[in-house]
Amino acid sequence: MEQYGDILEIDLLNDDFRRRAYTEAEARFILAGRGFNALTLLREVGPDMEALSPESPLLISAGLMTNTAAPSSSRLHLGAHSPLTGLLGSSSVGGRTGPALRSNGFFGLILRNVSPHPVYVYMENGRAELRDASELWGLDTTDAAAQLKMRHGDEGLGLLLIGPAGENGAELACVVSGRGHAAGRTGLGALMGAKRVKAIVMRRVRTPAHNSPEIKAAVKRFSDKLVASPSYEEWVRYGSSASVEWSDQMGMLATRNYQTSTFEDVSAIDGRSMERYVQRHRACHRCPVHCKAEMKIEAGRYAGFEGERPDYEPIVAWGSKCGLGDAEAIMFLHNLCDRLGLDSVSAGSTVAFAMELYEKGVITRADTGGLELTWGNVDVMEQLIREMASGEGFGGLLGHGIQRTVERLGPQTKPYAPVVKGLELTAMDPRAAYGSGLGYAVSTRGGDYTSIYSRHEWSISPERAKELYGDERAADRLQPHGKAELVRRAMIVSAVVDCLGICKVPSLSLINEYDLENEAELVRAITGLDLSAAELYRIGERVITMERIFNSRFAWLYDMDQVPEMFTRRPLPDGPAAGRAFALDGMLAEFYEVMGWQAMGLPTERKLKELELDEFVDEVVRRSAVTRQEVR
Repeated sequence: MEQYGDILEIDLLNDDFRRRAYTEAEARFILAGRGFNALTLLREVGPDMEALSPESPLLISAGLMTNTAAPSSSRLHLGAHSPLTGLLGSSSVGGRTGPALRSNGFFGLILRNVSPHPVYVYMENGRAELRDASELWGLDTTDAAAQLKMRHGDEGLGLLLIGPAGENGAELACVVSGRGHAAGRTGLGALMGAKRVKAIVMRRVRTPAHNSPEIKAAVKRFSDKLVASPSYEEWVRYGSSASVEWSDQMGMLATRNYQTSTFEDVSAIDGRSMERYVQRHRACHRCPVHCKAEMKIEAGRYAGFEGERPDYEPIVAWGSKCGLGDAEAIMFLHNLCDRLGLDSVSAGSTVAFAMELYEKGVITRADTGGLELTWGNVDVMEQLIREMASGEGFGGLLGHGIQRTVERLGPQTKPYAPVVKGLELTAMDPRAAYGSGLGYAVSTRGGDYTSIYSRHEWSISPERAKELYGDERAADRLQPHGKAELVRRAMIVSAVVDCLGICKVPSLSLINEYDLENEAELVRAITGLDLSAAELYRIGERVITMERIFNSRFAWLYDMDQVPEMFTRRPLPDGPAAGRAFALDGMLAEFYEVMGWQAMGLPTERKLKELELDEFVDEVVRRSAVTRQEVR
């Protein structure tokens, strides 16, 4: 393969393009993808730069192995100062777009400034230009994609699009990558809309593959392990959608805004119940899992609907979280979010939050514009989605996310707000999954599971937990013991996978080894970089530390590394974890210690030098002194 491509910087105001080489030294230091974003943001975005200011860059970066022979090597990573959280903006996406970018010779794009009118970036044969998007502005992502395919043809076309939500400044706006894929967390669609960029269109350049015997052998070993996974066939058939009923059985399924952990209609919304709607399965670049599926509803209220099967997180967000037991309605609502360019997970979570406020009488119809926010009220849910995207009505408020809704409605709403670092929590209740709860607290992008991926707390044996984490109880999701080491490894390994541009489903969900030996073998064979698993792990730790420093510019970290009191003060009323509340303090202190961080959550000077981050030592030392003074 061509080992190193270029970085393309686009000045949207002046229609200026600058291209520079991505060097081997950079690849050895940060790999690519998420690592490139972290270092660039850290060097360019200071504490006084507003997330939606013209100077705030939007980064779109391929992983080191995106568009290579590596299995599932499709991923792009988007990064920015988040409009939603005010901290790190970070989101990964699959589909066609990552391979299309890399095939044009680019590792990454940096969008700067603001266009004076709506534009889209068009890229073909290694060249890029800005084109007028005035006729596309206002279209949803499906109609805009159709127009772009009419102009440029569908063959080999990779798309990144925003919908009306991004155009109208909803902080829950996402960036959609073609059909069924979205960079869906931390509100990056709002930044793309503020820059007046409707789309990025990339035609994939097809080049002959020259796979050596070493590459073929490394790919085969990885693929053999993947196919041998006990859950491989389930993932091929259902993707992550069949995890909903499993979560219910484990008593950790977020239900009615986390009031309970089991849902009476779970069988009706689990992915197995959606099997009858599947028309065909699809896969990302070089992926043997084929976890995506196209759906069609033939009869009933949604007759004629065609769209994508929701994954686990959106099913929970619109299903059990909102008290909705109708699979067809969930498919419709999720796909409506994609069309309008809304993060389906955060949007559903925000609606569930508002529904509990309504149930408890904290808000009334006078606050909601006459809407009855009762559990499972699908008509109201649809209206709220449309209002989120348009910025109108009560939904227009919710489109700014839970954190800003609390600020607007008042402190009486905070006890019901499932949000960490400004980001809405995902599907697992931390009271029934302690590692996931610690992950929510310390994740650099906020209350999220996929950037931590701490699945070893239920997927390995006590003997393996003892070997990896020094405590067999790390494999018990209802015990705090060993969780600091488990989350440390999960966080760092997850960062490495994001930097490499491969999907976490085959690497972490299916192979599930978390030692980076498989990934290191692929890196050596495909890129020629002689990096060991230990060296990849060190790079992942470096990336996490850079993201941590970035966040420290905008908030006191210890104050942000918390979970809402709704989990620490309210024991679960049902399920296998009934009677348990979540206790963070001991795990958090231990996590700081194993990470080499100070008691208030900043990395020590020693740790920074160990990771070769000397250029940030003075900044962190100054901030540590201020933090210590504040504590006194």
